[in-house]
Amino acid sequence: MPVTYVNIKWPDDKTDQVYSPSSVVEEYFKSGQEITVEEFLSTCNTALGEASERVRQKYGYACTSAQAESHRIHELCQTYDHSKKIKIVSIK
Repeated sequence: MPVTYVNIKWPDDKTDQVYSPSSVVEEYFKSGQEITVEEFLSTCNTALGEASERVRQKYGYACTSAQAESHRIHELCQTYDHSKKIKIVSIK
């Protein structure tokens, strides 16, 4: 399960990196994609939930880092107008 990072640019041009314990996030995000904060939050929750579940299937326990990252993203998204756009810069 390769650790994968989604590099993003918030609506205020701040950059950030979203951690995932699984490359499954590549099924949800594409480099260059622009989506609303609301859509990003929803998709992030789904992708990180699936990543955590993959860890559970392989190791027998959920990934608390994925859960913590989902919470961090939720908190950050609350500081932006949900109709503003987030850019997916790259996925590594």
